This record gives sequence, structure tokens and C-alpha cells, in this order.
Amino acid sequence: MVISDDHGGLVSAVQKAFQGATWQRCQAHFLRNVHDRLPKALKSEGTEQVKAILYAPNLEVARTLLNAFLKDYQDKHQK
Repeated sequence: MVISDDHGGLVSAVQKAFQGATWQRCQAHFLRNVHDRLPKALKSEGTEQVKAILYAPNLEVARTLLNAFLKDYQDKHQK
């Protein structure tokens, strides 16, 4: 398993160099990317909600939290 940020060249190189390996996006980089894209007024609240999704106890809870996050933020900040 290879864990990295979502850089296209890096992901492509992993696929070529480590055929059959599983790739996963780094949660720290993902969280940082979400934080950077939220407006200043939503950074703290939004970041905490994403952390709750990442640390959910199971897939069902994670999906429920994700759907709530998307519903809350799709109108506030589409990006």
C-alpha cells in the first residue's frame, strides 16, 4: 500500500513502479486541502466536520457524516 498526496504524476508513477499496489490519499494532505479551500469563516467548523468523517467508527457513520457535510456546504461553498 502506498499513501501519498493526490499529485497526478506521483499517483501515475506509483501505478507504474508498484504494479498491483493499492494507493490511498493521505488524510493529512486531504484535510489540509479541504481547509485551504474553505472560506475563512467556515475553516474551523468545516475542518472539524471533515475530521469527524475521517475518524468515524465505521463506514455507515462516515457516509452519514459525509452526506451531511456535503448538504451543509454545497450551497455555502461549492468548491
